[in-house]
Amino acid sequence: MISWLFLAPFAVSVVLSIWNRKAGYMALAVSSAILLAGSFIHFEYIDSFVVIASLVWIFSSWFSVSYGEKYGKWLAPMFGSTIFGMAIILLSRNYLEFLAGWEAMSVSSYVLIALNRKNDYPPFVFMAFSELSTVLIVAGAIYSFYLTGGTSIAFTRVDSVIPLVLFTLGALVKMGMVPFMISEWLPIAHGNAPANGSAILSATMTLMGVFGIIRVMLLSPISALFGVIVIAMGVLSVIFASLFAYVSEHAKMLAGFSTIENNGAILAAIGFYMIAETTILKDFSLVVIVIFSLSHSLSKTGLFLGIGASGKEHFLDDGTSSSRFSRVGELLSTASLSGLFPTIGGLGTWMILEMFFMGATFLGYLGIVSIIAGSLIAIGEGFATAAMMKAFVFTQLRNGKEKGMRSEHTVVFSIGIILILLFILSPLFVGSEFLGGLPSVFVFNGFTIQSRFASADFGLVSPDYVFGLLAVFSLATYAIFRKPDTRSVPAWKGGREITENYTSYAFSNNIRLMLKKILRPGIGERSQYMAISDAFWAFMILLTKSYRKVAKGFTLGFMNSSIRWYMIYMILAFMMVLLLTILL
Repeated sequence: MISWLFLAPFAVSVVLSIWNRKAGYMALAVSSAILLAGSFIHFEYIDSFVVIASLVWIFSSWFSVSYGEKYGKWLAPMFGSTIFGMAIILLSRNYLEFLAGWEAMSVSSYVLIALNRKNDYPPFVFMAFSELSTVLIVAGAIYSFYLTGGTSIAFTRVDSVIPLVLFTLGALVKMGMVPFMISEWLPIAHGNAPANGSAILSATMTLMGVFGIIRVMLLSPISALFGVIVIAMGVLSVIFASLFAYVSEHAKMLAGFSTIENNGAILAAIGFYMIAETTILKDFSLVVIVIFSLSHSLSKTGLFLGIGASGKEHFLDDGTSSSRFSRVGELLSTASLSGLFPTIGGLGTWMILEMFFMGATFLGYLGIVSIIAGSLIAIGEGFATAAMMKAFVFTQLRNGKEKGMRSEHTVVFSIGIILILLFILSPLFVGSEFLGGLPSVFVFNGFTIQSRFASADFGLVSPDYVFGLLAVFSLATYAIFRKPDTRSVPAWKGGREITENYTSYAFSNNIRLMLKKILRPGIGERSQYMAISDAFWAFMILLTKSYRKVAKGFTLGFMNSSIRWYMIYMILAFMMVLLLTILL
């Protein structure tokens, strides 16, 4: 682990941002670059998350230099404070330091979301779930402290899975996973933040949950049953989030559902580590977690920043300005989130599917769980591809008049290029045990990534070979045919009148109709589906109202300043404390 000294530049950057917005953002970019370089001094597996987060912070801070003036002077300090809290988490050596960073990150993020004053509801939703997350993590930390005999709050190996279970539940709340996805709190909160804030919340705040689970998991006994439960939560999150992303009409909320989908896949990979029966499969799953986290974090940063650069948060809105560089950058980001080559997201998707299909060799029910999980993740990736196409088409291609290239467009374009470069260079950061080659077809040793559960290979892919073939065939096609001739034809408008524009609503109406039993569309004139209400969210509101009614009745009936009831409370509390003291 790297030194706490790397936190000092972040603290200076936050102070500097209060004085000068642009100087603060530039200082944050420099601080992140210093942390990135420092992570390689004594590199361990857990430092991979430092590298991923630092890359996101560099691009987000660079983007922010010319973004966000309309949000006032507090956007930059809160943006920096959120990153500062996450840096504390990544450098933490014990539960207390982790929790300090977790709360610093949560409180700053609450203010960051509240800066978008269109709606006061999202920040309160975010804070409620954040505090629930904190309570669960605190419970896990306390139980771990108890298991050490009350001698250490450090991250140490324990002989019980309970701290991992509590810690995982706390992280799942922050990541918006099933069952906490039902309330849709993460897309609501992240979708209402400024674009640069949405990027670091979805790309790295949820990554802190992954980091926390991995940190505790590597120090805990492994439970196959808990692994199956984690896989189930992850797979359900992938399916439902990809569907909800497909039907979303708000660009940043679509990206928020995509975050849940990506995190669901990562969570499923964590669950696979828990059920893996061989060391080589466990090692492969750890590589998959890092590759998929890297692709998700950078691609999601490119998507959110691309939406911010377009000035188009709702698909029916008019864009402000467009740049072909920004369009290329967002195209590559959405391609990576769709699991397509030649981006790092394509490699991550290939690896996670290979991993679960290799798990089909497990004996008993674990093999069945693995093959079903892999199949459902593949289906979810298909829906995610359609959602990403929708996000790209209805933000970038329908923008305003093209203007000169701004720094915001440069950042989005740069992220897209990095996604390709990471794909090309991926053999450099995959363990040697998963590298090979096929010299007979000019793929030399060290240039092929191989999936294996024993000495024999299960599957393989050569990123450099794939990129080379795509480049050669693309250039050859262009050289032969040049720019193709175009002709105008009437566009199919999804059943809408010929005089109406084809909208994002029409694009995803097929899924909306298939999910009518879940989404509960209202019936309008001539039996046409006119309005959509989420049955899950309606249930959550009903549950909340019922709880408030019960709480009010309890307050009026028992908490009514009666000395008799207060004496009963004191006696019961004393007996409870005495009982806990005897048991512990």
